[in-house]
Amino acid sequence: MSREPRAPLPLAAAEPLVPPPSFASDLAALGVTLDDAQTRRLGDYLARLLAMNESLNLTAIVEPEAAWTRHALDGLSVVPHLASLPAGATVLDVGSGGGVPGIPLAIARPDLAVTLVEATQKKAQFLVDVSAALELTNVEVFAERAEDMLETDLFASFDAVTARAVANLSALLPWTAPFAKRGGKLLFIKGQKAEEELRNAKKPLARFAAKHLETRLTTTGRVVVLRVS
Repeated sequence: MSREPRAPLPLAAAEPLVPPPSFASDLAALGVTLDDAQTRRLGDYLARLLAMNESLNLTAIVEPEAAWTRHALDGLSVVPHLASLPAGATVLDVGSGGGVPGIPLAIARPDLAVTLVEATQKKAQFLVDVSAALELTNVEVFAERAEDMLETDLFASFDAVTARAVANLSALLPWTAPFAKRGGKLLFIKGQKAEEELRNAKKPLARFAAKHLETRLTTTGRVVVLRVS
């Protein structure tokens, strides 16, 4: 006898996290500006992420102050690289997991259309629910694997594509580069092995006509910036 699918877990309500004293200066060092409403919305997102993590295993980060660094600041590290995108531009976040960098980006740039792709159904449902709770009308969620969406109308349709902690660069490029428009950016949040991954990815970089523009060191890691030609 087949089992009926379980109903999705209700989104946990939690008091928004208050940013640590260093958050404002860390934001300034990153080159990002948030108003009070955006900061509170970011704290609301982090609180719900940590609350739901007890049931959904969304993140290994469980301390509130660490969440501001490893999720909020890490996610916002892509924002300066999207400064040239006009209102209405499109961004795809591949392998969104608990929502980083897609949700912080959508909070910081409500004028952008942000699409989140997450293959795990429960995580995708959390992204749908938390986006609704935060009233992020600029977010759309697909519960799919990126590689299964290459033959859809999302192909070559985004001004920028982001990803964090999904795979090494060689494996990541086939799942991300095909979604970028010509001239679009690929923004990958990486750790200490970013340069090594770039050296090992010469063939896929050439295959997808992705040119390395820069690797920007941040307080939380590195942002590898590529352009698709």
